[in-house]
Amino acid sequence: MFKKIWTPDMIQDVILAANGKEPLNSHYFSTNHPSVYAAAERLFGSWGNAITACGLDYKAIRKYRVWSRMRIVAEIKKRYDNGEPLSCKQVQNTCKTLYMASIHHFKSWGEAVRMAGLDYETIRIRRSMTEDQIRKEIRSLYGNGEDLAYPNMRKNHQYLLAYGMKKLGGGSWAEARRACGIMDNFRLSASKRSGHRRSRKIRQNNF
Repeated sequence: MFKKIWTPDMIQDVILAANGKEPLNSHYFSTNHPSVYAAAERLFGSWGNAITACGLDYKAIRKYRVWSRMRIVAEIKKRYDNGEPLSCKQVQNTCKTLYMASIHHFKSWGEAVRMAGLDYETIRIRRSMTEDQIRKEIRSLYGNGEDLAYPNMRKNHQYLLAYGMKKLGGGSWAEARRACGIMDNFRLSASKRSGHRRSRKIRQNNF
């Protein structure tokens, strides 16, 4: 069996093909792709030099090692609470080290999100919602008598809550509701809201 002869271009092709799909730190590659790692050390002088030759920031790649499973889960929850996008592509663009650490510790971004107690399928499906779609869905919930208080939305409509806060409310769920024209007691059911409006009109007519 012939030994593969590596060239610098071949090594760079492997690294760039793996970028965004696998961790690029030295420990991962020396363990999972030992022949590539050894050739890179020989031809570039170090694994870090090989990464840099591909136009990538090796310092950022190394940072993933300070991420624990607990810290990853906490950061995902924090991003969710702040209404930040959690789709795979968006996290890769905005927080590459978090994404890479999740791949290392959980094998996939979706699994990391699920470990944070979130429904990744909903996140994946709704990642392209427009502002009009968000308003329409929030108003639909309101019209159906759904409890629009923050705790219920977080429990039953996670990503709609996050998108509403991000795109409509500037980080605030209360502002997102107002942006949908919802000004009255959103915690009441539809029937109770109707009764509440009727009683309010009666009180106003008595003055």
